[in-house]
Amino acid sequence: MRLPGLSLCCCLLVCLLSPASAAPPARLPLTFESIESAGPDAQSVLSLLQDRQGYIWIGTMDGGLMRYNGRRATRYANDPLRPDSLPAGRINALYSDQQGRIWIGSDEGLARFEPDTNSFTRFQPDSAHRNALIVRDIASDGKQGMWLATWGGLQHFDPLSGKFKQYRADPARADSLASDDVTSVTLDADGGLWVATSPAGLSYLEPSAQGFTRLRVDSAQQPEPKLNDVRMVRYSVDGDLWIGTDAGLVISQKGTPWSARQRLSGARGRINNITFDNHDNAWISTRTEGLMRWSRDLQHVQVYTHRAEDNHSLPSNFVTVAMEDRNGTLWAGTFTDGVARANLGNYGLERIVPRDIAPEVFPSGNFVRSMSADDRGRIWLAADDSLALLDPEQKRIVRSYTSSEAKPGAPIFASVFTIYQQSGGPLWIASARGLDKLDEASGRFSAVRLPTPQDSFVYTVAPGRGKMLWIGTGASLIRYDSASGDMRRYFHDDADPASRSINEASIVLQDSQGRVWVGEFFRGGLDMMARDDGRFQHFRHDPQQPASISSEKISCLHEDMYGTIWIGTARGLNRMVPGPDGTPTFQRYTGPHDPGPILIESIQSDRSGMLWISTVRGLSRLDPNTGDFVHYSADDGVSDGLFRASSARVSGGALYFGGTTGITAVYPGLPLRKLTVPQVAISDIRIYDTSLAHRPLPEGVSMDGPVTAPRALSIPWTVDALTLEFAALHYAAPRRNSYAFWLEGFDRQWVQSDANQPSATYTNLNPGTYLFHLRAYTHKGLASEELLLPITVTPPFWSTWWFRTGAIVLVCAVVITLYRARVRVLTRHAARLKALVDQRTHELQESNRKLTALSATDGLTGLANRRSFDAALAREWGRAQRAGEPLALAMLDVDFFKLYNDSYGHQAGDNCLREVARVLAAGVHRATDVAARYGGEEFAFIAPLNNASQAAEMAEKIRAALQALAMPHQRSALGCVTISIGVAAIIPGEKQEPEMLLQAADQALYRAKENGRNCVMQTQLTQPRPSIGLADAL
Repeated sequence: MRLPGLSLCCCLLVCLLSPASAAPPARLPLTFESIESAGPDAQSVLSLLQDRQGYIWIGTMDGGLMRYNGRRATRYANDPLRPDSLPAGRINALYSDQQGRIWIGSDEGLARFEPDTNSFTRFQPDSAHRNALIVRDIASDGKQGMWLATWGGLQHFDPLSGKFKQYRADPARADSLASDDVTSVTLDADGGLWVATSPAGLSYLEPSAQGFTRLRVDSAQQPEPKLNDVRMVRYSVDGDLWIGTDAGLVISQKGTPWSARQRLSGARGRINNITFDNHDNAWISTRTEGLMRWSRDLQHVQVYTHRAEDNHSLPSNFVTVAMEDRNGTLWAGTFTDGVARANLGNYGLERIVPRDIAPEVFPSGNFVRSMSADDRGRIWLAADDSLALLDPEQKRIVRSYTSSEAKPGAPIFASVFTIYQQSGGPLWIASARGLDKLDEASGRFSAVRLPTPQDSFVYTVAPGRGKMLWIGTGASLIRYDSASGDMRRYFHDDADPASRSINEASIVLQDSQGRVWVGEFFRGGLDMMARDDGRFQHFRHDPQQPASISSEKISCLHEDMYGTIWIGTARGLNRMVPGPDGTPTFQRYTGPHDPGPILIESIQSDRSGMLWISTVRGLSRLDPNTGDFVHYSADDGVSDGLFRASSARVSGGALYFGGTTGITAVYPGLPLRKLTVPQVAISDIRIYDTSLAHRPLPEGVSMDGPVTAPRALSIPWTVDALTLEFAALHYAAPRRNSYAFWLEGFDRQWVQSDANQPSATYTNLNPGTYLFHLRAYTHKGLASEELLLPITVTPPFWSTWWFRTGAIVLVCAVVITLYRARVRVLTRHAARLKALVDQRTHELQESNRKLTALSATDGLTGLANRRSFDAALAREWGRAQRAGEPLALAMLDVDFFKLYNDSYGHQAGDNCLREVARVLAAGVHRATDVAARYGGEEFAFIAPLNNASQAAEMAEKIRAALQALAMPHQRSALGCVTISIGVAAIIPGEKQEPEMLLQAADQALYRAKENGRNCVMQTQLTQPRPSIGLADAL
């Protein structure tokens, strides 16, 4: 028998066997975000799985099983009273079979999740050994069955028959399993089964064989028991077997003898898990050394660990399991700190934490106030209490000066505002104590004497032409010839309108045309001197002029490779655009897809001409040719708290942005992974605030499919609130996903929603057929396929076609019968009828009067009925339209009336409606006011000559009066009968109809319901401005 062997090519071995200090630099920086919504019970994670729909399943030690949708986690726990609940104990393994069904390996055996009933079916072998129930790993058998690694041996399970076949260690048989403590199983390409045991190494079961071959992972020449304590075994895409042991990792190559296996020195402790991502890179979870990534392309190992100085590092070094989902998000489960995710698509961004590199140089924190690149690709950093020269490629500090080590005369680093490395010259340092320069060769600081004591507060120092420098101080702008020492000050002069607009200067730029642009962050706008003549043009913000600058608080200035001037302000980004006469105008970038009217911290250009803009929200990339933005945040690898004017570009093309938590490195030349679309799903459906995930369903409700993947939904007309929750199931930046939905047959247009409110609620849907449309969008703007859900609202029996047809037939029969009887009566009494015609005429007129009154009155409450209300509304609308007077309308609805009827009976419900009508009639007392029963538990009143506030005041008195009655209502939160009221008012226009007032009042009533009920909400509609035609104007 020839066993598949394991080893690596020489290149990989050299890389992995090299000392850790000689490993190549990190090639895939990751930003980890902890999943806090999983809850405190999910801190010890043992297994991870993404199902076919896109949900993430998290198995825990003592918190049960979680299904996570990017916003919240649904927990499944054991219920001793329910045999269809999750088995008790640890959730050690999760597995999805060929049909997409989810299998759970627990301490209490195997279970299968049943999505239609939201329950579990349990399977247990017939075994006297308790340990045989503890399932630790699950693998496919290549057909429809599964191999189970348990603490009580190896098992094969056939889902079709529900039968188990068990394999156990037998000391009397050399071809039996090496140990009953089976930790992991995997199937090779030939169908052979590799079984990891503890502490007896590996057992191999050839296809169709009856016995096992035992292999020790260590060697007889150098015994090491921990190597035979195998914790994980997996096959790579190349057919190489990766063996995780209690003493590190062993790998060898397919087709080589077993003796050629190699132990890798990169991992020295226990290996908990091995998994391969979508690009065949290996992720190795360890007990003490964090998470390791073996890059297939780069042929090297990169280690991710927990770092106390970095909130976005791995939360714990005890990693139990890792997984990449289908959209390129890495999930890492830890034993102590829950689950964290990281976006594997962020090749071009990296966070650099100064204290991780040299904590002694940055004792107070990671705040980088300013930075400047030298000619050798290095960066000077001005931190809170130090000045340091960083080699960003090697991640090391070349030279540093701390406050305690600085020589006499050195600046106070805590007060440094700007540093500038002059090409071929010194490092210039602008601080609250003046301007200093550092000679790098000697390490000596020297101060520059400025013209006046008021200029000693130096904000900035910027390059000019030749040896010229521009110095911005708290008292003036200074042109400084660093070769001769000559200085010239520019400041505000009240007698000279062409002088500076203010004295202060905190940001300066001399562009390629020689123009000098000057701004100040707190006031003053932007100044520009076209020639060195001391004459400045002033550019201020004008709210009436869209071509003016967006704010007078200037934060940064930048000239790109095309000579375009970009201005960052406290309220957004501006682009200088020369007008027809050459006068500068400004294009603002404050639209919905732009960074918006927020503080722009810094601007840099990459070699391709793209602009990289740091803001208070993160980092944005702008294509100046198209105006398209791409935004990046902490989810993408951006450091938190980017700081104003703290950025640099090195000679190699990389960009660096400083802030309160360190540095964000941008590598524009590195490719990003292909973006993926979200996989939108319904995550929950609620009726009466009860999830349909729980069975049985409410009476009259039917659903085709599980609640997380419904194919159709039917609800009765009595349902007063239907809520659909949804999720994008795209986890790269779940807090920045967005949604659009539309209920065809109800909504008039698409409704937008963000990740904070991923739900749609509909109340009092009329009977009929609807179609719910849903789309999800990632933070990069990629849209999912449209999800469609048919929804049927079934009508009451009296609204069905068969009931109406029968009623019509019955009425017709009664009418015909009565007609014929009447004809016979009239024929028999024709003579007598002639004598009584006057009396009958009088009686008929009286009857007509009574019938007219009855047709306008509601029989239960005595108020005007709907017909009378509609007539009164049309009448008052016309009157108000002609007179140009306001008209108010209110819609009232008894809160939780159905629950009241259910609790107290229909007779009590009728009495309740009479009391509401009495209170309404008492509150609407003017002769011109109309109170009516609108239908069911809905009432309305019309208040002519009232605006919305006046009508709302009337409504509030009515609401309070009803609440004061304290009619008991045990199903209401307040314990008594209450009403919700929506008020709307308008001065009717010529082309407006009464329906818009009704609709506005109904929408206000809807908001009152959404606002907790028992309240009054109002809407004041405005009259549209009349349009004037050309003919009228002439």
